[in-house]
Amino acid sequence: MPHKKSVTQNLKEETNTALDRTQAKAQEAKGMVKEAVGKATDNPKLKVEGKADQAAGKIKDAVAHAKDASRDASEKIHKEMHKKH
Repeated sequence: MPHKKSVTQNLKEETNTALDRTQAKAQEAKGMVKEAVGKATDNPKLKVEGKADQAAGKIKDAVAHAKDASRDASEKIHKEMHKKH
C-alpha cells in the first residue's frame, strides 16, 4: 500500500502547483503584450516571440492542471481504499 503523504507535503505540492499556474499565466500575458507591441510596431520577430510565449504559458498551465488532477485522483483513491478497511 502506498505511503500516505503528510499534510505539509500536500500543502507544499498544492502551493508549488499554484505557483506554476501563476507563472504560466504571467508568461501568457507577457506574450500577449509582446504580440500586441509587435503588431503595433510592425515587428514580425516580436509578434512571433509573443505567440511563442503564449503557447509556452498555455502548455505550462495545462501541465499544472494535470498535476492537480493527478494528485486529486490519487487522494480520492487513497480515501476509498481506507474506507474499505
